[in-house]
Amino acid sequence: MKSIEQIKSFTEEKFKRTFGVNRQTFDDMLKILEEQYKQSHKKGGRPSKVTMFDRLCIFFAYYRDYRTMEDISNDYSLAVSTTCDIIKLVEETLIRNEKFHLPSKRELNKESRIIIDATECEIEKPKKSKENIIQAKRRNIL
Repeated sequence: MKSIEQIKSFTEEKFKRTFGVNRQTFDDMLKILEEQYKQSHKKGGRPSKVTMFDRLCIFFAYYRDYRTMEDISNDYSLAVSTTCDIIKLVEETLIRNEKFHLPSKRELNKESRIIIDATECEIEKPKKSKENIIQAKRRNIL
């Protein structure tokens, strides 16, 4: 569990190694999550114990470090189900946003072209010789 102060002191290289994205991309993701939270809680409601920063860190811990939800839950003192909900929420929120939305498979197939080299290559068959054959003694064979 990293605090905001620790992460602010990271160099760009260490930040990228830790999260897998640039600091600017991380900040953009954080803004999107905060906007979504404000929109979903316009009428009020109980504030969440987990900050948006921590939610994004949980998301990256799961997808970047391949940690289990149980391990992440222990670090943040959360239930495993809560951790699962946080990861799903962050993922769905970022996918819905245009900046992080990937095109559909149909669109990717239209744009991309794949060339496959299917030329035949002759492979010489290894020649048999006494050096290449491993001799087994008959008494060891069942």
